[in-house]
Amino acid sequence: MVRAAKAVVFASIAMSALVLDAAAQSTSDAAVLGGLFAGGLFTSGDIILLAVFGGAMSFALMAASWLIFERGRITGENAELRDRIADLRAANERSEALVNVSDQRIVVWNGKDDSPALLGKLSKASGAPEERSEFLAFGRWLTTESAISFEGALRRLRSDADAFDLPLLTRAGGVLEVQGRTSGGYAFVRFVELGGERSMLSRLEAEHTRLLATFDTLQGLFERLPMPVWLRDMTGELYWTNKAYASAVDRADGEAAVRDQLQLLDNAERRIVAAQERETGYFQGSLPAVVSGDRRMLDVCEVRTDAGLAGIAIDRGEIETVRAMLKQTVESHRQTLDLLTTPIAIFDRKQRLQFHNSSFAAMWGLSEAFLSGQPNNAQVLDAFREERKLSERPDWRKWRDAQLEIYKELEPRQEFWHLADGQTVRVVVNPQKEGGVTWLFEDVTERLALESNYNALMQVQGETLDHLSEAVAVFGPDGRLKLSNPAFVSLWRLNDGQAAAGTHISAISEACRARLSEESTWQEFVGTITDFDEQRGSKNGRLETRDGSVFDFGLVPLPDGQTMLTLTDMTATVNVERALKERNEALEQSDVLKNRFIQHVSYELRAPLTSISGFSEMLGMDEIGRLNAKQSEYVDHISSAAGSLKAIIDDILDLATIDAGAMRLDIEPIALRPVVDSCLGELGDAIAAHGIRTEVSIGGDAGHLTGDPDRIHQILHNLLANAVAVSPDGGTVTISSGVIGDMLEIAVSDEGPGVPEGDRQRIFARFESRASANRRRGAGLGLSIVESFVQLHGGSIHVEDAGQRGARFICRFPIDRKTAVKTSEAA
Repeated sequence: MVRAAKAVVFASIAMSALVLDAAAQSTSDAAVLGGLFAGGLFTSGDIILLAVFGGAMSFALMAASWLIFERGRITGENAELRDRIADLRAANERSEALVNVSDQRIVVWNGKDDSPALLGKLSKASGAPEERSEFLAFGRWLTTESAISFEGALRRLRSDADAFDLPLLTRAGGVLEVQGRTSGGYAFVRFVELGGERSMLSRLEAEHTRLLATFDTLQGLFERLPMPVWLRDMTGELYWTNKAYASAVDRADGEAAVRDQLQLLDNAERRIVAAQERETGYFQGSLPAVVSGDRRMLDVCEVRTDAGLAGIAIDRGEIETVRAMLKQTVESHRQTLDLLTTPIAIFDRKQRLQFHNSSFAAMWGLSEAFLSGQPNNAQVLDAFREERKLSERPDWRKWRDAQLEIYKELEPRQEFWHLADGQTVRVVVNPQKEGGVTWLFEDVTERLALESNYNALMQVQGETLDHLSEAVAVFGPDGRLKLSNPAFVSLWRLNDGQAAAGTHISAISEACRARLSEESTWQEFVGTITDFDEQRGSKNGRLETRDGSVFDFGLVPLPDGQTMLTLTDMTATVNVERALKERNEALEQSDVLKNRFIQHVSYELRAPLTSISGFSEMLGMDEIGRLNAKQSEYVDHISSAAGSLKAIIDDILDLATIDAGAMRLDIEPIALRPVVDSCLGELGDAIAAHGIRTEVSIGGDAGHLTGDPDRIHQILHNLLANAVAVSPDGGTVTISSGVIGDMLEIAVSDEGPGVPEGDRQRIFARFESRASANRRRGAGLGLSIVESFVQLHGGSIHVEDAGQRGARFICRFPIDRKTAVKTSEAA
């Protein structure tokens, strides 16, 4: 409460001090302070607080004084500024009054800023739009020439500060004067609407500028034309020519041609031109002229006006040459197209037929009279229908109109027509740039049939390959797999990625080598498949896998550098071959043992057989003692049996000698008849016992042959013995000889039961015999001996039917002694 009271006192003192004079204030303040301290009302702390408060009050008084001073100064400046703003507003109003008039508009650009400010406006009669964006699109409301010239001038104004003054024409027919200026960083353009004489003057000026530009353009065009162009005044003197004119009169440029007044046409031609110009005001026609030293025909056109004459000349020589070449080319194309088997028809832009080849008329059955009349495309399509070439359409008119829409299209069209006679035609319709259309009709019936057959064949081939037991794969020249069947995949145990088409052979080599017992075999496959040798050949062989399977492989070169690899599983066949080979070897060994046994037994039987024959012969002699009739008969039987057994043993020994390759022939000329008689004599008892008749027929040129006499005797003896043995009692045995080519033929016929067709090869085997119903079988070695000896002589033997019954054995021997010797030695 005390401190609050003190504060109130301090505040009261402060308020009192504000209204005192400065001098009286300082004296009274000192007296008051002294009284305060003397009375003990305030402490030292209060004095400090009072001092601080006094300082703050002093600062506040100083700040208030400064604010009052500044406020007075600002108030003065504001009054001055208000006066200046009033002056500027008045000036601005005067400027706007001057600018915003109805006959001008100003566009102001600030530096590079493309958003200009617009001031003023133009009347609607000027043709300039009022809206800002439309007005700034100058090309939309200015004429083309005015827009181009204005935009060029504006571009130079903003970039190079080039001032300009231009008359402009609006599309509405108004005339504007445009002034372009710069000021500091600003560029401004003022559009002023003109009227009266100034408008007319600006129109004339703009027209003059346009005409000058047009003249410059035409002059530049004429200067670059490859044909002579010239200008002459009313007196006929040249005052301008282009470079082509100067070149035609052998001058460097047009100025030289004008300076020398060189005329392109001669006097006679110029008189013709002048005469026609006086009548019609122009000349157009063909005239001769000398151009660069060559005389040519020119198409000349010259026009006379009030200002003078202008002319142009076109060299017809090159045009005629090109025209002739074009005509020749077109005719050549016509002839070529007419020789094509593909029907072709060409229509012009009016859909009239201009060309067709003979194949077109033949295919559609159209007459030349109809086609030569140049029918339109619709009529031709109707003719197709009338000739019943096209199959029926549900809505013919709609279909025909759809076909004719090609004349409005730019891209070619292709479709297939199925004709009434079963043909399929590929129709290609190609619109031409000139407006015509070319129709091509290709008969694809055979091609589609071939494609169908090919696809069917490929399917059959694929199914066949897939179901083959042989493994098949085809590789391309790059070593990539083209196709394979499941057997190939199963054989090498390939996964789907390795068996896919396009897989390189190196990618499947690891799987294939792992199955082979010899990995080098697969390397040979790889080398053959990827080899670039032009002289490729087939390769065949056999390989084995690690599991014991055996395969026959074949590498076959195919067209286009491809190679086919085939693998056939021969495991079962090889196993059978091995078993058969082992069995054959066993049989051959058994046969060798049998022959050895027979030879051994035959040699062992010779000694006792010789003793038996000798003792039986001794018993028949009277010196030892006379035998009775029965005893003599028994002895004869013993001798006969011993002789037969000796003959069998001799035959066995001969066969063994032949098998051993030790048989040698003593070749010499032989008379056949004595040998036959000798054999018949040896068989006389048997022949007489059965009443058999013998007939011998030996030709004059077939009575001799070259051979071993003993073996020939043995051959004939065995054949006659076989014939006598099988012949019935009272039968006939015939022996004959003859020459057939370079061979001597000996035939022995009987009237026995004959030899069945199935036994004619087996009958010559060893121990095979033939017998009649009332005779015993022989040992079965006689015919085998005969075949062996005949073959040793280089001949052959066979059996056939002998007429009505019996068999006929025919032996053929070479007549030439050298041939016989060589053949026997080879045997």
